[in-house]
Amino acid sequence: MKNHLIHTILLLIMMLSGTTLQAQSKTATDTFTVYGNCGQCKTRIEEAAYIKGVKSAVWDKKTKVLTVVYLTDKVSLSRISLAIADAGHDTKEQKASDKSYAKLPSCCAYRNGTCDHD
Repeated sequence: MKNHLIHTILLLIMMLSGTTLQAQSKTATDTFTVYGNCGQCKTRIEEAAYIKGVKSAVWDKKTKVLTVVYLTDKVSLSRISLAIADAGHDTKEQKASDKSYAKLPSCCAYRNGTCDHD
């Protein structure tokens, strides 16, 4: 009987601990500016943003705004911004290196404002 009581108490503690850990996992939705020109840029930006912890990433070509839904305990906006910069696209927080930017197709050279496709 005493062992059963101890087992039950341990089980309750484990269940409560699991509930606490799940409660800490918070989903957030944020937006920030990401520079690009076209449909190719949109695909590249969204794919770059979709790192572990990101549930959704949608970039609007006209407004240059990326909307991300992510788990705050898995990833930060800074990390998402860095992943996008690594793919060659400047954000308000993180500028892409010249090396990453140079890897973009010439038509996606948003820094000089030229693009010949959508």
